[in-house]
Amino acid sequence: MDAKRWRKTLACLIFLSIMGIALTACTSMNATSGGSSADGGAKTASPTVYRDFSDILLPNEMKIDPKRTYIVEGPGMTTGILTIKGWVDRNSLMTFFKSAMQRDQWQELASFKSPTPKTSSILVFQKAGRIAVISIDEGWIYTYAEIAVAPSVSGGGSGMLQDNELQ
Repeated sequence: MDAKRWRKTLACLIFLSIMGIALTACTSMNATSGGSSADGGAKTASPTVYRDFSDILLPNEMKIDPKRTYIVEGPGMTTGILTIKGWVDRNSLMTFFKSAMQRDQWQELASFKSPTPKTSSILVFQKAGRIAVISIDEGWIYTYAEIAVAPSVSGGGSGMLQDNELQ
């Protein structure tokens, strides 16, 4: 019985030690991540950054998720889906994108704020020749924002995505 109790106590101590080391490592990574990269000084000076889309501002707290990002660069236009993730509140993220997109001359077409965190909130913007759809989802750990940019419909028809309505 004593050997069984000893093993249980040892297993508990090992588990607590591992958790303590993991928490210490996470804390030290967060404290040093701002200055460890070559452009760390620029990140601390600016809370926002432009990435693959030169006219869509991203919050610096969000990191690109390369497994869920598909960017296509063509002559004169970049399209695709840019996925970012981070520990950010979805309401503040919606407010950020509405403000940043307006500053970059995007026209807001629609905004769908989900009543619960379990479903997506969606923002739709248009700019001459392009449309951007931003879908914001809260996960267990991260909040994800998928920014899809594509050419908008041009020519005949009466759709809301026509270029001639912006001119």
